[in-house]
Amino acid sequence: MKMRWMLGIFIVFSLFLPACGLSETKEVDQNEVEAGASDPDMSGFVMDQDEDSILVVTPMDDGSGDEGRAMWVSGAPEGLWIGKQVEVWVDGDIAESYPEQATAEKVQELEMSEVQGADLKASEALSTALSETEPEQTDVLIVSLLSFDEESDQWTVKLDRRGSDQGEWKTTVKDEK
Repeated sequence: MKMRWMLGIFIVFSLFLPACGLSETKEVDQNEVEAGASDPDMSGFVMDQDEDSILVVTPMDDGSGDEGRAMWVSGAPEGLWIGKQVEVWVDGDIAESYPEQATAEKVQELEMSEVQGADLKASEALSTALSETEPEQTDVLIVSLLSFDEESDQWTVKLDRRGSDQGEWKTTVKDEK
C-alpha cells in the first residue's frame, strides 16, 4: 500500500515538475529594439523657457529660406534648457499655431560634440547669446549660425527673428567660462 502511495506521489510530481521548469528565453536583437523605437516629433534648439515649458526651434535650413519650425512644449523635465539641442516626443496632439504647442512625452538632450580649442560648449555659447537678447514676446529666434573661431577665441552667434521685429541679430561671445 505504501508503495502504491509513493508511486502515485511520484507520478503527480513527474507531471507537475515540467510545468514548473524554465521557459525558453529568446535573444533580443538590439537592432530590432532600435527599429521599434519611434522617431522624435521634433528636434532643435531650446530658445526660451518658462518654468516647465520650453520653446524648441529648428535651425535655419541654409539656402532653402525655410523659416524654421517652432514649438512650445509643456511638461519638460526640471532644469535649465536654454541653448541646448534636444529631441522631443509629443504626448497627444500638436496645436497648429505658430509657434506650435504640445505636451512632452519625452525630452532628450542631444550631446553636442566638443569644439577643438573652445572652453565653452556650443550650448553654453548659445545660452549666453540668448541671455543678451531682448526679443519681443511674439518674436521667435532661430539659429542661423553658431560657430567658433579659434584665432579670435570667440563664438559667433547669428539669430533670425520671426514675429513683430523680423530681421537678423548677430553677436559674439568670448570663449571663457
